[in-house]
Amino acid sequence: MPTNTLAPAPAEETAPLLGEPREQAVQDTSPAPAKGPLNGLATLALAYGTLSVIGALIPPVRAVTGTIPVPALVLGVTGWANAHRMHGAGRKQAVAGLATGLTGLALTLCTL
Repeated sequence: MPTNTLAPAPAEETAPLLGEPREQAVQDTSPAPAKGPLNGLATLALAYGTLSVIGALIPPVRAVTGTIPVPALVLGVTGWANAHRMHGAGRKQAVAGLATGLTGLALTLCTL
């Protein structure tokens, strides 16, 4: 008679039967960390400014991104004004967007 040398299969978890209490999941009740206000215009100014610098340095891309420095400058100025009203939220991003927009405009004009 052969003997079974395999270990018994682990018991599978089954759903509770009707009327049996279910285990309640423990919910985390800690408050979410507070975030400050976001300045979307400043973020867009930085993104457009970065694209304008990259576009100015790569000639095939310049045909597509040639006018992007102008919106980067406009968004940088409006983002800076928003940052003033929002007690400084996004001020550094707006300034960086202005700087990269100006750099992208200068590079685009110099490489025409």
